[in-house]
Amino acid sequence: MSERERVPPHSHCIVCGAAIPEGERFCSERCRREYERRRRRATLTHWILAGGLIALGIVLMLRGV
Repeated sequence: MSERERVPPHSHCIVCGAAIPEGERFCSERCRREYERRRRRATLTHWILAGGLIALGIVLMLRGV
């Protein structure tokens, strides 16, 4: 029997990497909340960066006139 046959089908938590039932994304409610917190923070960071680049573009265009 090979190593692959002895390990039952499973997934890994996308936050902590713990083994979980196949098809699941998180091992606990805590990991789900942490994932949502990170996702919100990344979205906010992207919006702030985009706003800063737009503001910089406007300043450079107005300064060039």
